[in-house]
Parts: sequence; structure tokens; C-alpha cells
Amino acid sequence: MSFVVKRPRLVEEDQLLAAAWYDEQQVGLGDEFLDETEAVIASLAESAPRHSIRFADVRCVRLKRFRKYGVYYVIRGNEVRLLAIHHGARDPHWLHDRRRQLG
Repeated sequence: MSFVVKRPRLVEEDQLLAAAWYDEQQVGLGDEFLDETEAVIASLAESAPRHSIRFADVRCVRLKRFRKYGVYYVIRGNEVRLLAIHHGARDPHWLHDRRRQLG
């Protein structure tokens, strides 16, 4: 089954803020972060059900190079709704709040 991936503006902001932080650490690293997150997001159209449920109905796929980051999402019918690009060291309650906000 193929899914339509929905990306709210808040998730784009997560992605761009993280990329900007990585670029401050090393020029070009932010672009590599963007490339990897884009590849993971694109893969969800085919692989969304394969990833583990972290809590409630929220699933996560971890990035390979940027291991502390995960792309969090829910599946609703034929849609994958992205919730966040979330760093594992952040307060997990933030992610619960985002889920309620984006539902």
C-alpha cells in the first residue's frame, strides 16, 4: 500500500531549525541533515507501517547518520501525518503535546 505523506508547517520548522544548528557546527552539515530527513520522509510513502510504535499510535523512524533524531508520525487511513522531527534529548512531553496539537 502506498501512503500520502502530509507535512505540516511545524514539522518543516523542526527540520529547518535542526539543519541551521548543524550548519553552525560545520558548514554543509545542515544540508546533509536535510538530505537525510527528506530521504526518510519520502520512504514513508511505502514503508510507514514497518516502523515501531513509540507511544499511543505514534511511530518513529530514526535517522542513520543523525542518530539522536527521529521522524515521528501517525498513520490515518492512506495518509502518513508527520508530527515532528524530534531530537531524543528533548523533553518527550513536548512530543505528546505536538501529537495533540496536530492530531
